[in-house]
This record gives sequence, C-alpha cells and structure tokens, in this order.
Amino acid sequence: MELCAFEKSFDTKKVLRLLGAKKEKRISPSAMRRIDNLADDVDTLLNPRLDFRKLALVYSDKNKIVLADGTRFTSVKLANAIGNSEEVYCFVATIGSKIDRKIQRLMKERRYADAYVLDAIGSISAENIVEQYYQHIAKEAEKERRGVTLRFSPGYCDWPLDQQRNLFAVFYDNSPVNVTLSESCLMSPRKSVSGIFGILPAGISGIDPAYNPCAMCRKSDCIARRSH
Repeated sequence: MELCAFEKSFDTKKVLRLLGAKKEKRISPSAMRRIDNLADDVDTLLNPRLDFRKLALVYSDKNKIVLADGTRFTSVKLANAIGNSEEVYCFVATIGSKIDRKIQRLMKERRYADAYVLDAIGSISAENIVEQYYQHIAKEAEKERRGVTLRFSPGYCDWPLDQQRNLFAVFYDNSPVNVTLSESCLMSPRKSVSGIFGILPAGISGIDPAYNPCAMCRKSDCIARRSH
C-alpha cells in the first residue's frame, strides 16, 4: 500500500549532528545561514512517498526470521529484536529525485558547501518520513495494547546490505514507489530508506525496549545510535 500524505520537514539539530556538530562545539553562523537558506527550498524539492506490506512472521531463530511469503532475513541482531513479533511491516520510502538533481547542480556550480548541507537535509528529511509512518503504526498498535520493535534497515548493524534484494522482493513489482536497486544494492533516488519493524503481541505497549543493539555497542559517536 502506498502512502504520500507526509509533513515535509526536518530536524535542524539532526542535520547539524550529521554535519559533525557536537554538544561542546558550536556550529558556525555561516553554516546556520546555509541551512536556513536551503530550508526555504525543501517544500518544493521533496516528494515524499512510502510503500509498505504487512506480513505474518512464521519462524525465527537466533540468526534469522522468515515471513509468511517465504522471505528470509538473516541477522543475529535483527532476529533478537524482531523474533518475538507476530507481524512484520516492510517499507520503502523516498523523498524523490528532485533533491538529487539540485545537489548535482550545486556541485557543478562548485557550491560544494551548499551541496553538502543540502545532502544532509535530504538524508534527515527521508528519515523523518519513515519516522512519521513508524510513529503512526506504533499509535495504532497501542490501541490494541500491542507494541512495536525498533526498526532496522539493510546495512544496519549486522544485517547485510545485499539483503536489500530480499526486502524489495516482498513488493510485487520490485520497485516500490519507483525506487530501484543498483547491482551493489544502493537505492535510487538516493534519498530513500528501506527497512522493517515488528508488531508485538498484546500486552506490550509502546516501543519495545527489550532489545536494543546500540546498548551493547561501543561506538558512542555513531549518528544512528538509538536509546530509549
């Protein structure tokens, strides 16, 4: 099922973090001006769309999960996080290719700093589309006293990037919301996000804190680090 009604926005703090800003290091005024100037174009550059399928989880063990259509995903951390779910949501989201073309034009004009900042804005904007969808499903699940797991994307933690093919195969036409895969499993448009998360049995409300691989990871400066 395809969705397209999303708020076009991004979190400036997350953009700054992606650009390398730290709590103890203030961002320069010129960088802030670039973000503010480029933010004016966001509404016209973004075309948010998301496609998803919900499938029952029929089998899991210590290093894999299997969905009702036979799709298999192999990852120890993914199995630990999602293995107790009753259902799994598979999704592919994108903000479209306009922002890619804008970044390319800035590069040709040698406006490298602007291109770099817009690239960060695009990444955070794409993540925001997925977060809106994820929070919506979490609220719907909570009405049934059910919870959701953390979401995972191919290439995250120990989940191999080449399993992107397995994820895309869940969708009938293999190109959900016109997002395609290269031979190296990179998505086009570039500002696209794919992944899965699970729906837990009744009695577990909210986002399940039972397993979070970030809690055991020593890479404390990872921009994808998650905590409850």
